[in-house]
Amino acid sequence: MERTKKEEPQIEVQLDELDYKIIKHLQQDGRKSFTEISDDLNVAVSTIRNRYNRIVDEKILRIIGRAEPEKLGLNSYVRVMLSIKPASKMKNALAQISKLSEVSFLAITSGKYNIEINLMCNNNRHLLTIIDDINSIDGMDESQITMYLDVLKWGQ
Repeated sequence: MERTKKEEPQIEVQLDELDYKIIKHLQQDGRKSFTEISDDLNVAVSTIRNRYNRIVDEKILRIIGRAEPEKLGLNSYVRVMLSIKPASKMKNALAQISKLSEVSFLAITSGKYNIEINLMCNNNRHLLTIIDDINSIDGMDESQITMYLDVLKWGQ
């Protein structure tokens, strides 16, 4: 297979115990001040600032805001497993799926299904419309849909 772009080698970044503690603080509250973190960890504010800047610059840490879906009127949350066949249709299918604003998670997977999606929709009628759109994608072979009835914990 011919490569069209040069792939850069992955450089493994070394993190120490302090880096992990800073990350843990920010996972709990991404708005926590460097002063609060430095007080809790008994290190200088400048140390926290420098460590934070390094782990953000090296793309180890990304601070995002996570809205509560139900408070935004997104009451239907589902996992959709898709089988796209033949494999040559995957790239186009992924491109179409990634354009859907309702998609909150998209991954290529192994096993019977080769794509996993999480969808957040206003209600079940909205969900059915999106599922119809996905089912019309060229190469769509099979799907499995699991509705989340209650999310007890969101990942960090």
